Amino acid sequence: MIPPMGNAIFDPAGFRAAIFDLDGTLVHSEPAWEEAKVIVARRYGATPSRALLDAHVGRGLAGFLDDLFGTPLPAQTHRKLGDEIGAEADHLLPRMREPVPGAAEFLRHMHRQGLRIAVCSSSPRRHILAALDHLDLRGEVEAIVSGAELPRGKPDPLPFVTTLAALRLAPVHAFAIEDSLPGARSAQGAGLVTLAVGPGCTRRPEFGFCAHRAETYADLPLPAGFGQPR
Repeated sequence: MIPPMGNAIFDPAGFRAAIFDLDGTLVHSEPAWEEAKVIVARRYGATPSRALLDAHVGRGLAGFLDDLFGTPLPAQTHRKLGDEIGAEADHLLPRMREPVPGAAEFLRHMHRQGLRIAVCSSSPRRHILAALDHLDLRGEVEAIVSGAELPRGKPDPLPFVTTLAALRLAPVHAFAIEDSLPGARSAQGAGLVTLAVGPGCTRRPEFGFCAHRAETYADLPLPAGFGQPR
């Protein structure tokens, strides 16, 4: 396990790529996804609790649906309900999605410094692309991996393993930025140096395995010679 760095300087110069999560890391979109889940759940006579919604932040829909209905659902049912939730999100995200402060600037800064950029998200690909367009980041991102297209999503390492394969890089050459515990566990399980950035990341001991933790991008100290985001 990678030892925690506390508030030490984070030096990206030793890496060749930065892999960003999307929801909560680049854009605030969880409220839209939660509303979509609630709308579809109530359509079938269920109401997800606050605890259930919180437990599935940063994860795919299959586990959420199984927990919601208290039983493993057939793959066909997963697809049907997942498509319905995605369709609701299509309507909600354009008006509810908001940029995470400092995230786009940090990503562009990494790109300007010569790092390759990838996005590894649990969201469907169309939502990833829409968010990147919203942030005007499509040109900086080289590779996109959607956990919705994989047999296993976060916290399983597969999404980040797949991203590394798309970049043709070993884990030692990339770092990941995540805001959720399932996402951070996925990245760490893939062998990546993992940065936890988001409200609560420095206060929750569960994030202690991460190489660096910060509440905001502005709290990530970079070496003097690496420049600063702008």
